Amino acid sequence: MALLSGYLTLAYFLAVKLLWVSVVASTAYLLIACFGDICETLLSPKQPGGMALGSALGLSARHQAQASTVLAGIGRTLLLLTALLLAFLPSGSSPGDLLASFTQMDVTSKSLGNLNIVPSDILMALICLVVGLLGVRVLKEWFGERLLPETNMDAGMQASLVTLIGYIGFVLVVAVVMSTLKISLTNLTWVVSALSVGIGFGLQAIVQNFISGLILLTERPVKVGDWVSLAGVEGDIRRINVRATEIQMGDRSTVIVPNSQFITQNVRNVTMGNALGVVGITLTLPLETDVLQIRELLLQAFTEHEAILDTPAPSVTFKDLTNTGLIISASGYVNSPRSVGGARSDLLFTVLGRLRELGVALSAPQSMVLINEGAGKETPEENP
Repeated sequence: MALLSGYLTLAYFLAVKLLWVSVVASTAYLLIACFGDICETLLSPKQPGGMALGSALGLSARHQAQASTVLAGIGRTLLLLTALLLAFLPSGSSPGDLLASFTQMDVTSKSLGNLNIVPSDILMALICLVVGLLGVRVLKEWFGERLLPETNMDAGMQASLVTLIGYIGFVLVVAVVMSTLKISLTNLTWVVSALSVGIGFGLQAIVQNFISGLILLTERPVKVGDWVSLAGVEGDIRRINVRATEIQMGDRSTVIVPNSQFITQNVRNVTMGNALGVVGITLTLPLETDVLQIRELLLQAFTEHEAILDTPAPSVTFKDLTNTGLIISASGYVNSPRSVGGARSDLLFTVLGRLRELGVALSAPQSMVLINEGAGKETPEENP
């Protein structure tokens, strides 16, 4: 239309611009496809090149697939942004001018108070932030999945170390970003003052829980995997976070407990110090029962069970002699409190079956009848 209307200069400009955009779009499409194929060939665990690289570097298939996806995404994004910048260059500009503009980004800057804002510094700070956070995440995964499992540390200690490494890495990344932006601590005085006021009023509980979380990770009165009881909540510690701790109950539900409660309240740690579990059985037998025979029966049942430890040895105790019968208690130790329930159930099945074979019945609760002659009624009363 511009050519037919006589605007020859405009027609020439539009034709050249359309041709340039077409060339840039075609080149970008080919480069993006080629870059994706290169990442797939060299990094994918399904390709021979990726398999060779993974075996040489000791990378798992999952990590290789993640690296291939991330690198392909980053490369395609950079190529697409570059293509857009080249396609919409100002009239009369060249790709060399675009490159020169990138290298001279720090020439012009803006000031905000005492803070000098430089575009190149902001870009570098963003790159440091993204790369630093990714590096901290990779470092945590490497420690948690590769290095620490090869040591003799328990699972709780490994989780604590990985969490501390994450905290330290995050602090270092923030320090590097501040250094890149040339922000001194004096410029953050007002921020610290505002945080101090906020801590005094609304953030006190959050800071208390954060400090308590650090104490739990360093002092380790409880750790991941421990069986704890706290304020009516009993279960296994699954994760110690910055603010709260996740406890998994017996029904697989999760309770979120603030970290400060582990410091300020009484906590029962069932599995601390590799504690042994105690399996106890109490029987009430008739008065005419042969107690020596029952003692041998209980000792034999405890000794034969594979979960009962030989040391300390099982024991049988004659606890009491009451009008309801003979009260005999037997106990034995297992290697963990978590094994108490299953071992006790097995022993009850075994003991009750052998008592039935011997014809010994458990003493049933007795009751007596009180006769009130004046009212002419009988009132049953259970005798405990």
